[in-house]
Amino acid sequence: MMASVVCKNLIANVGSDPKYTDLWIQFDAQFKKFIKDAIMNTLACPSNVVRGQIASLVAAIATIEIPRQEWPELIPGLC
Repeated sequence: MMASVVCKNLIANVGSDPKYTDLWIQFDAQFKKFIKDAIMNTLACPSNVVRGQIASLVAAIATIEIPRQEWPELIPGLC
């Protein structure tokens, strides 16, 4: 849960500060896919607290990627 909070805070700060937005964008596509796949798999966790933190992390990443038309598998994955 703590790892999710730390990652979410980092990514959310990156998304809210234009000078840091490129940090997530510049990561290697394979690395970002690995992270996003791991996050989506964790949504199946039975703990409501962990799922809530993971949902916040998904939202933080989506804030950056959806406007750039990246992460097209997000909505189908959530469904």
